[in-house]
Amino acid sequence: MHLAIMQPYFLPYLGYFQLMSAADKLVLLDDVNFINRGWINRNRIAVNGEPYWLTLPLAKASQNRLINEIEIVDDPIWKRKAMRTVELSYRSASFADEILPLFSDMLKEARGSLSVFLFHRLRQVADYLGIDVRIEPTSTIYPKEGRTGQDRILDICRREGATTYINLPGGRDLYNPQAFAAAGIKLLFIEPNLDALVLQHGGQEGPSLSVLDLLMHNSAATLGDAVRNVSLSSEV
Repeated sequence: MHLAIMQPYFLPYLGYFQLMSAADKLVLLDDVNFINRGWINRNRIAVNGEPYWLTLPLAKASQNRLINEIEIVDDPIWKRKAMRTVELSYRSASFADEILPLFSDMLKEARGSLSVFLFHRLRQVADYLGIDVRIEPTSTIYPKEGRTGQDRILDICRREGATTYINLPGGRDLYNPQAFAAAGIKLLFIEPNLDALVLQHGGQEGPSLSVLDLLMHNSAATLGDAVRNVSLSSEV
C-alpha cells in the first residue's frame, strides 16, 4: 500500500499530482498549523510572462491556528478580480475555453472551510486528470495524540498499513530513512518528468507554476500521461 501525506495546497504544481498518481491514498495534513505566505492558500500563475500570486483571502488566518480552523473570505470583489486576471492572462491559451469555466466554478465554491475547499479542488483536478487515488483529511480520522513531524507521519503510515511512504523530492531532508526501515516501511521519492509538456510563457518558472497554468496549455490526456510519467527512487 503506497501512501502519500501532504498539507492541502491551492491548485499546486504538477509534482503534487504526480505524487497523488503514484500513491494508493493521499492523506491531507489539515490539522497542523497554517503557514503564512506558503502554498496553502495561494499559488503562482503567469501574467505577462512573469510569475504572479493568485491568493485566496482568509478570515483571521494565523500561524497559531490549524488549517482546518480557517475560513475563506466569501466576497464577490476578490473573486471577480481573480477571474478577470486569469481570463486576461490565458484567454488565448489552447484550452482556455475548457478551463476558464472550470476555474469560475471553483471560485463560486470558494467560501467556508479552507480545508474542505482545498480537498474538493484537489479531488476535482485529480478526477479531471484521471488520477485514481483516495483522499482523506487527517482531521477526520487520525488523532494527533501529541505526535508531530516524522513521528506523526510514521503513526499515520502504521494506522493505514502502508508498506511504502512516497514523498516529493524536496522531502529528502525531512525524514530519517532508518526510522522508516525500522517500522518496516519503504521510503521513496518521486522523480518527475515534465519533458512532454507545453509550459506557459513563464519560461523556466513553468514547472513550478500552479497546475492551472499547465491545464490552460495542455489537454487532459497529455497532463494525465504526465502525472503518470514518474519514477520512484529510494532515499539514498
